[in-house]
Parts: sequence; structure tokens; C-alpha cells
Amino acid sequence: MSNIIEKFREANSGASPKKLVGMYFELLNKIEEYKREKDFNKMLICCQKSISLLEPLIEQTKKEFGTFDIKSIPAIEIGSNFWAIYGEEDQLLNLKEVVEYFPELEPWKKTIEKAFTMKELASRIYRYVRKNEGCLQKELKKTLEIKDGRLVSNIVYYMELVEKLKRKKIGNTYSLFTK
Repeated sequence: MSNIIEKFREANSGASPKKLVGMYFELLNKIEEYKREKDFNKMLICCQKSISLLEPLIEQTKKEFGTFDIKSIPAIEIGSNFWAIYGEEDQLLNLKEVVEYFPELEPWKKTIEKAFTMKELASRIYRYVRKNEGCLQKELKKTLEIKDGRLVSNIVYYMELVEKLKRKKIGNTYSLFTK
């Protein structure tokens, strides 16, 4: 038995599955609201709470519809990106444990793998920019020997969003600075 699943079950014991699923959907709205407001700390707290409600969501969905066919789980998709950028490996490991525990969450395994890659690359990018203030974003892929330029752009975008980096437009690229 997974330790994190045991903790979630303990925390949710006593509440009806319908109430827990209702809480899950309330948290979805809060995740989107806090993301819009750029209150990423509150957003990630809601992601954590939402993840603790995945088991009742899976069970209720299968009970009502015969299958778990939900295509998007923002707590995983959004949370994993932000935890990666913040370097929150423990959160990613917990998320990985949850995704691996439930067969219904198989489609999100690649999301978790990508998050660990993002975490490692974000750390490398930050260290490089800190040592080379003003470096150009378009040179990161080559300089750091990263194959996926789109991933580099995505990581830099999130790093700017959470104020780890600052970008300044220079022609067709950006000059990067640490904050």
C-alpha cells in the first residue's frame, strides 16, 4: 500500500464520496482562479488538495458512468509544471506515486516524466542565466545541449511567470536575467 494513498484515505475518511467529488470540482475552479490571479502558492495548495481527492473521483466516475474517461486533471497537469519550476521534487515524487498507484491515471505518467525533466532543466537554465546575466534565450538550447527547443521556451515562460527569471525583448529573442 502506498503511504501517500493511506494518508489521503485517512484525511478523507468520514466524508461521503459525493461530498469528496464535489470538493474536487470546487478545487478545480479555485485552481483556475488562482492561476489567473497569479497566486501560485494558493493554486498549488489547491492542487495538493485536489490530488488527495482523485481516488473518490475515480471510484464515483466509474460507478456512475462505468468507466473513468476524464481527459484532463489540472492538479496533475498544472501542478506538475509549477512544482517542476519551483524544484519541488518531493511534490513530484508524491504525484508520481499517486499516478502509478491508480491504473486509471496511466495517461498522466508521461506528464510526470516531463515534469522531472523540466525540474532538472529549469535548474540548469537558472544556474546558467545567473552566471551569464543577459544571455539570449535562443542560445540556451545549443549552449546547454538540450534537444527540445520548445521545452526550453516553455520552461523559460514558466520561470518568468513565477518570477525566477526576467526576459527583455531583444530583436527576435529575449535577453534573460535572474530576479
